[in-house]
Amino acid sequence: MFGVAFGFTFPLTATILEVLFSNLPITIFNMLYVQRITPLLWIVDTAPIVIGLLAGYAGRKQDLLSEVNRQLSERENELKNNQVNLEQYANDRTQELLIANQRNQHRASQFESIAQISRTISSTQALDTLLPQIAETISENLGFYHVGIFLLDVKKEYAVLVATNSPGGTRMLERNHRLPVGETGLVGYVAGSGQPRLALDVGKDAVYFNNPDLPETRSEIALPLRIGSNIFGVLDVQSTEAQAFSQEDVSILSTLAEQVGIAIQNARSYQESQEALAQAEIISAQLSQQQWNHFRNRQPVSGYHFDGVETKRVDPSSGKRSAHSLSIPLTLRGTRIGTLKLNTPDPNRNWTDEEIAMAQATAERTTLAIENARLLQDAQKRAAKERTIGEISSKIGSLVNLDNIVQTTLQELGNTLPGTEIAIQFTPQKPGQS
Repeated sequence: MFGVAFGFTFPLTATILEVLFSNLPITIFNMLYVQRITPLLWIVDTAPIVIGLLAGYAGRKQDLLSEVNRQLSERENELKNNQVNLEQYANDRTQELLIANQRNQHRASQFESIAQISRTISSTQALDTLLPQIAETISENLGFYHVGIFLLDVKKEYAVLVATNSPGGTRMLERNHRLPVGETGLVGYVAGSGQPRLALDVGKDAVYFNNPDLPETRSEIALPLRIGSNIFGVLDVQSTEAQAFSQEDVSILSTLAEQVGIAIQNARSYQESQEALAQAEIISAQLSQQQWNHFRNRQPVSGYHFDGVETKRVDPSSGKRSAHSLSIPLTLRGTRIGTLKLNTPDPNRNWTDEEIAMAQATAERTTLAIENARLLQDAQKRAAKERTIGEISSKIGSLVNLDNIVQTTLQELGNTLPGTEIAIQFTPQKPGQS
């Protein structure tokens, strides 16, 4: 519209000029007259249309360019917003990855520490040494303020502290610290329920038992020690930091508690087997001592002597004792059954290590050979006794007459035990006796 209005100024100006050039007054009639008689003005009259079209086209282009600029501006703002969002997302993801990486590193460190702890405690079999070592190793490798190991008593009424690493825990050990199962503190709760328990803020947890010996505790976790369904103790871990444990720590430390439980049970089994073995060795030594005492009492010879030419028996009633410069005991399962004595014409002779070792090896083999011979002799005696009893039983088993049974029994025993008076007496039963 602006172009059309501007275009009308050209024919209007040209018409007025033509009227003036024709020396005519400027009136509408004269303007229409010159328009009719001047063809050139007809061309000029097209100016509003041409200029209007050109202005319209230019305006349309300008509007299109404005719309494009507006869209470009919106896209630019959108791209800027997307860039900001992407940067924020990248920052958030980077932060999440950093946290996840730190968490993975912490978890890997925990697993490595648990593996180290397992290797350390698995190399110890003595229970008295193992329990303090477990507490110290866990504290050193995982950096905990206090580690306590509680074992249940025989009646499973109390959880008794048996090992710890902290000074406060040591004071508790000295006064025989114990907690009722299922009643006091996290340890009592876990000992009763068999489930792990966390106290992320000991000031707010109702189950936490305030211990004056451990004033720096801010968070605590207690884990059951078990083999199968049998709960026999509690692993108590405390930290000076609040929120020191997470649910992941529960899973990881539960794995550690399983390893500790297995190590303690293995040590207990080893200790019981060692005690049983020691008891068996004592009983075996006592039995061997008794058997050899009976053997020596039945043996008329106290020993044998080789004089360089022949071997002779040593009569125990002769009272002679041969001089010797080297004496090696004959020992069987801790029982001394005799002595190997070596003598030389030179009383100042020094025996070499090889000679002593050879004499000791000979003494060991001689002891085993003598023991085997004694066992064979005892076995032969038992076999002969069983055979004799069997023969007597077969002879009297076929008899049905009382006199024949008694006579045969006396006769057979008399033949078996010559020089022995044998009698069979029947004792009448008194009234009231059973």
